[in-house]
Amino acid sequence: MNEKILDLLLRLGVLSYAKVEEIKKKLPPKSDVLSFLIKNGYIDEERFLQTIHRNFGLKISKDINLNDIDEELLKKVPIEIIQNYRVIPYKLVDGIAEVLTTNPFNTQALNTVKFLLKAKKVQPIVIPLSLMEELIEKLIQKEENIVEEIVHQLGEEEIETETISEEINWEQVVRVAEQEAPIIKLVNAILIEGVRRGASDIHIEPQEKALIVRFRIDGILRIFQRLPLRVRDAVVTRIKIMANLDISERRKPQDGRIRVRIQNKKIDFRVSTLPTIYGEKVVMRIQEAEKYLNFTLEDLGFEADNLLLFRHHIHQPWGMVLVTGPTGSGKTTTLYTALQERNSPEVNIMTAEDPVEVAIPGINQVQINERVGLTFAATLRAFLRQDPDIILVGEIRDLETAEIAIKAALTGHLVFSTLHTNDAPSTTTRLVDMGVEPFLVGTAVNLVVAQRLVRRLCPKCKLKAEEVYPKEYYEDLVSQVKSAIRKVVENLQLKLKKEKNPEKKQKITEAIREYQELYNNGLTIYTENPKGCDYCNNTGYKGRMAVHELLEVSENVKKLILKGANSEEIKAEAIREGMRTLYEDGLVKIGKGLTSIEEIKRVLIAD
Repeated sequence: MNEKILDLLLRLGVLSYAKVEEIKKKLPPKSDVLSFLIKNGYIDEERFLQTIHRNFGLKISKDINLNDIDEELLKKVPIEIIQNYRVIPYKLVDGIAEVLTTNPFNTQALNTVKFLLKAKKVQPIVIPLSLMEELIEKLIQKEENIVEEIVHQLGEEEIETETISEEINWEQVVRVAEQEAPIIKLVNAILIEGVRRGASDIHIEPQEKALIVRFRIDGILRIFQRLPLRVRDAVVTRIKIMANLDISERRKPQDGRIRVRIQNKKIDFRVSTLPTIYGEKVVMRIQEAEKYLNFTLEDLGFEADNLLLFRHHIHQPWGMVLVTGPTGSGKTTTLYTALQERNSPEVNIMTAEDPVEVAIPGINQVQINERVGLTFAATLRAFLRQDPDIILVGEIRDLETAEIAIKAALTGHLVFSTLHTNDAPSTTTRLVDMGVEPFLVGTAVNLVVAQRLVRRLCPKCKLKAEEVYPKEYYEDLVSQVKSAIRKVVENLQLKLKKEKNPEKKQKITEAIREYQELYNNGLTIYTENPKGCDYCNNTGYKGRMAVHELLEVSENVKKLILKGANSEEIKAEAIREGMRTLYEDGLVKIGKGLTSIEEIKRVLIAD
């Protein structure tokens, strides 16, 4: 690379042949040739800048300061790369990254930044070597002072920690806390900022030369801050103390819980530590207790037909309702909201959870503790002697738990639980694969709900898709959306025929009218604004909602389960009977202008 640059400078007349040969002998290996030339007086920097501007049309700048640089981009490029390559990410506009550099011919450096920023193209801006060194010095100083900066931004706000367990090692608390007062404030700042930004998870990840803090916001991980490596052990130790974990154990994963009060709200952090090659990684799931208690079924994003079906089955006297989906798909919220609807003095509700997410008044909740033999199976056996009406099993993990849960569903109890499956039809076959007899599955399971969370379009900056998509693509999408809406109307019309309660009939009639109006007149499809706005933090999306797939175990579905049908056969029958897939439910929400086809495809990987 250095030889190519010297040859280029020779052709441009900036250097003579004799000077080039002299420089080749003196140039240290792996050094930046342009820096060497400028520092040793071989070329005049001003003349060099004008030459590359005149010959290559590259932008030149001499008055950039640190405040002009996009701080979010800086978080994505390690300080070591900035130092070694003398490149600084400047701005990212429409996928084009503007990069400050002293050497616009160093393609390796530019491509590295392009990769880290996930940019389509890199546009170098050439700056003087003295300015580059000044900016890098300030960045290093800022990196060193980052802890103090974050603590300063926190101001006087603090968090109040609530005791969860009485088994706290107060000796280790005092010993570490006395020595690490700034670290306590730093960890507090991270927790508070995570809650403020609406994050669902906080990731604290040690890397070779830095400690990265990332927030998962609306399902997408974003870098919050790069911390100097020197604070790694202190930060992890502080979190372990708050979660009542063993600070001396660094070789094994640990799980714990922190309960705090932030901005007068009770917040729970589920803490998980994991040893990695660069130290322990910590992930904290953020859960706001009161939020769960204020939800109603209408808040969960069910379309009208699915809401009627779900409500019908959670009010049955016996049977099983299963909610499926990956981690972080909103299963807990759905189940807790169902329990809240059934929660009354006349109903005995018992839950077995690992861990107990939120304490709900009026419900008997048991924390699973396998170390002392309090497994899901053991807890369920005890529940059956406690005269329950409704039982929640946090997760069906094995055959023993599945068999006891099904036994409870068949002996006059309503059982709620979760499984990890890709869709609703594969849930029944998964139970059979676990070893449960098909006739038990077909008899016990009443309803399976599969769900995912998708991001909502930002209401402030979303764009009309008709003005963005190609005409043929847009028309095809409109056709798919209308087909999905038509299914909702058909399901509601069937329910209307069967319904005898005048008040419920009126509600169904109103819902049918709304969907028909959407189908006929109100269909406007939107997509995200790639630039976003201040309201959505330039992402194009704000908040999340659920898409659902509800499989009712009808007589025909039950027959298929009994004869050992696969999930595709069960799915085909369920669709024939009116089930909408996750993708189709997403299409309905696209028709309502709530999300985009890009987001539905991202989450559901639909063709």
